[in-house]
Amino acid sequence: MEAARRQTPRRSDPGSAPASAPEAGPEAMAAALAFLFAIRWGAWAVALVLVAFGDLPDQNTHHEPLLLWLTAFQVLAATLYVPLLRPRVRKAIGRRWGPNDDVIVLGLVDVAAVLAVLYFSGGWRTPYYHYAVASLMVPAFLLGWRRTGLLLAGFFAAYFAVLATAGQGTDGPWLHEDRSSLAGILITPLLVAVVVRYLSSLTRRLSEQREQARRALEENVRLQKEREELAALEERSRIAREIHDGIAQSIYMLSLNLEKAADVASDDQKLGPRLKGLVALAKEALLEVRHYIFDLKPLLSGDAGLTSTIQGQIREFGTVSGLPVKLQVEGEEGRVPIAVSSSLYRIAQEALANVYRHADASAIDVHLTFCSDSVSLEIRDNGRGFAVDSVRPASSGGRGLGNMYQRTSELGGQLDVTSVPGKGTTVRVTVPTLARGSA
Repeated sequence: MEAARRQTPRRSDPGSAPASAPEAGPEAMAAALAFLFAIRWGAWAVALVLVAFGDLPDQNTHHEPLLLWLTAFQVLAATLYVPLLRPRVRKAIGRRWGPNDDVIVLGLVDVAAVLAVLYFSGGWRTPYYHYAVASLMVPAFLLGWRRTGLLLAGFFAAYFAVLATAGQGTDGPWLHEDRSSLAGILITPLLVAVVVRYLSSLTRRLSEQREQARRALEENVRLQKEREELAALEERSRIAREIHDGIAQSIYMLSLNLEKAADVASDDQKLGPRLKGLVALAKEALLEVRHYIFDLKPLLSGDAGLTSTIQGQIREFGTVSGLPVKLQVEGEEGRVPIAVSSSLYRIAQEALANVYRHADASAIDVHLTFCSDSVSLEIRDNGRGFAVDSVRPASSGGRGLGNMYQRTSELGGQLDVTSVPGKGTTVRVTVPTLARGSA
């Protein structure tokens, strides 16, 4: 990502739109084309007024009102292309064309059709001159400076060919009494194309600056979020160290001394059982404190896999409880979403805590199974067991079955608890790796 941000933008072809400029969205393109076609309608209205009220020779109105109807249909078809036909055309041509190539082709066809109108309207003194000049705006807006220059050169060549062959032809007022008209013929299309091209370049630069500002804002937000997360991680690590070096050590020493005292007073029928109960209570408190320490550490930040995380939890549990725990892993661990990893970690934590508190087990087996679209965790003990029907998971609190069922259901998984009094308990949870919570 950093390398991508350091890349220097590639210079664009002077004959095309800048490569570094962002492409205009459909709504922005539609608005720009709507404005340009509105000007086309204005130019057509000028032709309508000249045909209806202008003092024009018969050679310039010989095909009226047919040309007026044809040009009106021409502008209407071009205007309706973007909102009605363009989505279908773009879908048909796919990515074989550039993002605006279809509109450029439409503009060039429009220019060619306008030149034909100029020919049939008599060339010199045609009422469609401004209409013809307005046809240059759409392609000039989308083409680069060099291609706009080629467009102007082609337009002038075709227009002079029309003047030489239509109406008065070569006998027209080329260089005599109508030199000002000839100058206007040369200057007006040039000014229109240059102004439209400049506005297009300015619009693209503004779009690029706006896009850069948006990206800079997103980058600042991302960096700020990373700084806040880093500060939170550092604070959690600091608190975890303090708990580990303070409270956890004190409880650990307390449990050791209670164990020694329980061994010494084992013959005392009253004091011995009470001290053993205090030992179990101290170890349970130590286990809780160590759980909080691991909760404060970023174990599931993505750096460690689910297998290594479960292994660390089992080692921690065995150190505190003194119970032997065996871990068996089947399948190849692939990408497990953070939501799935964190939920399975918490479920294993709660299940092991329940075994320590209630099961009076002497051995625990943990099975972690990875499939192509799911992951399963099974925790089995040889403890006293219980009657499953007597437990209401939804109403159980603390680190109990209710929490396990809730975490599993949030991920769209399945939790099965099987237990027989005197024969141990098995907790098995299966969670799809594409569950809702893993997105």
